[in-house]
Amino acid sequence: MLKKIVMLLYAPCKHSCLAVTLVILPLLIAGCASVRTPAELHYMDGAIIESLSSNASLSYTTPDRSDSGSGVLMFRKPDQLRMIILSPFGSVLQEIFVTGQNVTIIDTGNGIAFSGTVQELPKTGNFAGWQYVHWLIDMDPPSSSYGTKSVERVNRFGDSERAVFENGLVVSKSIADVGCVKYSNYTALQGIAVPHEITYEAVTGERLVIKLEEPEINLPVSDAIFTPKLNTLRVYPLSILK
Repeated sequence: MLKKIVMLLYAPCKHSCLAVTLVILPLLIAGCASVRTPAELHYMDGAIIESLSSNASLSYTTPDRSDSGSGVLMFRKPDQLRMIILSPFGSVLQEIFVTGQNVTIIDTGNGIAFSGTVQELPKTGNFAGWQYVHWLIDMDPPSSSYGTKSVERVNRFGDSERAVFENGLVVSKSIADVGCVKYSNYTALQGIAVPHEITYEAVTGERLVIKLEEPEINLPVSDAIFTPKLNTLRVYPLSILK
């Protein structure tokens, strides 16, 4: 997998890039063992993913349109993400980088990028969901002491949310004016409980499903992987996206 990712990062793009319209929330963490329900899964209490590299299949729908595709997802705690969106021919269409509050979206074929902070993202429309990326990836460490229950709480971002646990694993979180994220098809990889599928349903009617394939976890990841190369691109403020 890592060899495949390195080849992708340095291969030339042979096809023109689509317009930057596909919204991909990279908030995922997954495993590759046989799929079990949370009630059947055996895991190490408190064990978490520090880094992840995986192929990913994606689908995004709104009340009036639908997109689907595939790509590569990379993640490193505490707050670094990179998503590579591929064409059916395997060339890079789009890259999305998130580090802390900074977001960069690269439209490879058109030689342009959009860069700024999460606060500059539009409140509605294609890129609005990125405002909640850190909430989506902020999963509770699995613990058998949680059991099966539903709790109302204030999360670490200061929002009131409802979290549902099964067998000590979080299976959903919801915020009244934001939406709901569901974690399903849990697996145990190296003793770590991770969801194979993430579904985000926004109050605006948007729905994103991300499924990971062939993941590798907790391997060393270079800083360069999460650093966008902008020197040959025209860079625009993230705030112009609508």
